[in-house]
Amino acid sequence: MIRRATGPHPKHSERGVTMILVALAMMSMLAMVALAIDVITLYSARSETQRVADSAALAAAKVLVDSGQLTDPATYQTGAQALATQLAKDISSQLTIAARQVQAADVAVSFGTTNPGFNPTVTVTVQNAFLPAFFSRIFSRANLTVSATATAEAFTPTGAGGTIPVVSRCVKPLMIPNCDPLHAGAACGSGTTFFDPVSGAITSPGVAPAGVIGEQFEMYSNCGPGPGCTAGTPTVGPGPGGQTLYYYPVQLPSVTGELCPRCYAGATNFEQDTACCNPTPISCGTSATLPAVNQLPVDTTVNPEAGSTPVQSGLECLIHQSGGSGMDELLAGPPMTYPLQIQVGNNHPLRGAGVATNDLVTTSDSLVTLPVYDQTVNGGLPPTTVNVIGFLQVFVQQVFPGGGGPKLGEFRVTVVNVLGCGNSAGGAPVSSAAAVPIRLIHQ
Repeated sequence: MIRRATGPHPKHSERGVTMILVALAMMSMLAMVALAIDVITLYSARSETQRVADSAALAAAKVLVDSGQLTDPATYQTGAQALATQLAKDISSQLTIAARQVQAADVAVSFGTTNPGFNPTVTVTVQNAFLPAFFSRIFSRANLTVSATATAEAFTPTGAGGTIPVVSRCVKPLMIPNCDPLHAGAACGSGTTFFDPVSGAITSPGVAPAGVIGEQFEMYSNCGPGPGCTAGTPTVGPGPGGQTLYYYPVQLPSVTGELCPRCYAGATNFEQDTACCNPTPISCGTSATLPAVNQLPVDTTVNPEAGSTPVQSGLECLIHQSGGSGMDELLAGPPMTYPLQIQVGNNHPLRGAGVATNDLVTTSDSLVTLPVYDQTVNGGLPPTTVNVIGFLQVFVQQVFPGGGGPKLGEFRVTVVNVLGCGNSAGGAPVSSAAAVPIRLIHQ
């Protein structure tokens, strides 16, 4: 006799387990999806925060360079550092992190040294403590926080003996002597140079008239009409607008392709190098041969179409000067005010594309870098081979057209930056298109 069991079936107790497992699995998957979404949001915000910090640090370092106070420790903290801090906060406040505009309170700025004489650094830390958490708020109601730090450096070996050479690109092919015309007499003697050729230390630090930054003077070619360059011509001298500085036009290696449109037909390579950018690197110690006395230099032939010497026609094209006007204007005082304020001219290339005449900008095509040589080597007279021992960054205020007269290639400049390499410079170079380069050294 077989009896049927009257108790519950053994499998009846497992009913509904699948639904419980599915529910648990769905909750786990939702938790992982929520975590993934918030982690992605966090990483995205972290990248945005880093970009804000990088931009602010580079802008602050640019202000340190443009302040003109790297050569004046007495006003560096109250002047350059204050400007750099303000600009870092202003730049950051124009950007957003996770759709939230950065506030000035989110940005902290610090400086690596109170002495600007050697590679001053600026560190910017940006923090966003209001990053919303989406799905993960079921675990915590607190907002997420992201922060990023960037350090930028104004590379200035001047005054420190120079352990790393500077390599500048897009320098203009006008070799100038290491001679400060506003602090020199009829000739450039001791104590009247832009910088010490051995140490690279700036001879007259600070802002004009006591210092070199903001000095205004005229420049003439040391190669006059006739057989060629003139031997024995003084490196400085009086001129219609005050003191003058003489330069030598030199020929840079030819490059393939045009880097900008020619202003007129028949422009020579020299004029293009003056008006545009020859990418040939010019570093501390680069050699150049000054034109010989009886050698016809590139500066003496007047271009009939341009009506000026190649230097003048190239510079007119560079600064967008037409008919004696239309170029940008540097609001230079005196006294010089910082950061640099440049007023947009009628011929500015971006005028009408978001930039209007008389708008204030901080950069211009009129800002150029010139190589500096030591005129005490072999007497500094042509023909001789000289070495680049530094760079001078100037703002070309005006070009005086016309090829006649005893003074060729005349134009007026304002000194913006000075960089002396120093004869001890060596090691890996730092490359830049400006006299004083800036770079990110830490993120």
